[in-house]
Amino acid sequence: MSRPRRFQRAAVLGSGADLVDRASRALINWDMHRRAGLVVVTEGPATVGRTVTLRPRTGPGAWLRIAAPCEVTSVIDSPTARGFTYRALPGHPEDGWESFLVERDPVTDVVRLRIEAESAHATLLAKWGAPVARCEQNRLTRRYLAALVDRPGAPRPEGDHRPV
Repeated sequence: MSRPRRFQRAAVLGSGADLVDRASRALINWDMHRRAGLVVVTEGPATVGRTVTLRPRTGPGAWLRIAAPCEVTSVIDSPTARGFTYRALPGHPEDGWESFLVERDPVTDVVRLRIEAESAHATLLAKWGAPVARCEQNRLTRRYLAALVDRPGAPRPEGDHRPV
């Protein structure tokens, strides 16, 4: 296995409790993943134990017909934060986990999407194509962050993908 890579990213989505509801519903129901350009194969919303297979619609992953099976390992549902974490299952090109959290600051009313992940290349193809695999992971993370922004296609400056 290659050396794990860990990262955190965030984007300001907008403000307000109604935005938390809309964005977290889109997250839990896999709409964020779909808006980011993935085919989502699952039987329902993100719940602990739920499996999902993600396939890219564009880019190298689509050309190679890469499938990424995952299992939801935890769900957060509080008045100020909602989201989930999933882990890669056998057959996924990476070994690791990814966490998505929509949160609202109760003082400023600002709503953010936070993404945190740790992964290492798990397949020979991912190891051989490591630079392409990392670029694809970064591209997908940018698309996740843009997918829930209140103004479509306009991530706020915090979403410029520097570590949080």
